[in-house]
Amino acid sequence: MNSSNSDNLRLAPPSVDVDSLPKPLHDGTQALTVDEARETYLRIERASWNSDERTSKHMRHRNELYPRILESDRRLQEQYEGLTTVKLTRGLSPFNELGERMTPWELDAMLNGGTIRRSVREALNYHLSRKRDLDFEWVGVTSVTQTTGAPREYMYLWIDDPDNGVSTDWLSPTLDKHLDKCANAFEENHAYHENGTGGAITVRHSPPLAEHSKDDFWKIQEASEEPSYPNTTGAKFVAGQLAHLPVGDYVNSERDNPSDTLLNGGALAWASPYRWFRASGGVSTS
Repeated sequence: MNSSNSDNLRLAPPSVDVDSLPKPLHDGTQALTVDEARETYLRIERASWNSDERTSKHMRHRNELYPRILESDRRLQEQYEGLTTVKLTRGLSPFNELGERMTPWELDAMLNGGTIRRSVREALNYHLSRKRDLDFEWVGVTSVTQTTGAPREYMYLWIDDPDNGVSTDWLSPTLDKHLDKCANAFEENHAYHENGTGGAITVRHSPPLAEHSKDDFWKIQEASEEPSYPNTTGAKFVAGQLAHLPVGDYVNSERDNPSDTLLNGGALAWASPYRWFRASGGVSTS
């Protein structure tokens, strides 16, 4: 979503109690516009960045959640005898049935509210654990799309699959739960290849590893007690989707500014009553 077409779009509709929003994101009677919310988010993040007493949302994502995902990835590479990884993408259309743009708050509620995430998680548990007796761990990261700014969630699964049995057929019922329960989620926007090579469901029986420079390799080793070998490309991608990472490029004068769309996503993540990072119990808490 660009500034040119979001000037009059509010972060949340009038029906939302403004007290449910962080105080800086409303004026006492209504939510700020998306552009106003972005500028407020940037101002507060910049102040936190320069403060010795406050931790910015960016720093929490960069120093806590990002390494948590990658440490888990390295540990599970070592722990599982036959690692298979899966990336499951849940998204939705930003327009209602009249073709009108919906507020970010409404889209977030559609994607992450009610029982939808529990239904998705229960479908995974049934089809992988109960039905096929496979051990697995998972992480879910909500971000926004570069094109429309609508929220979407990436779920990344590490599965102990020594027989390489996991297939898109085993994951498709979970995607179907999302399509059934999310009013603005459509099948045509969740296409995938049956062999798992791309789309809304990807399956990797031999997960490709991300390349690291020698310096990065030793930084990983020094920062964690987990194995120091490279991460899977999927884990690195999903970790990179954390919503408050882009604002770090904005406050760092040596980097190019991220798009307004990604910064709008950071403001929405701040406003959201839902956790944009969630994980199974076996994902590292260090």
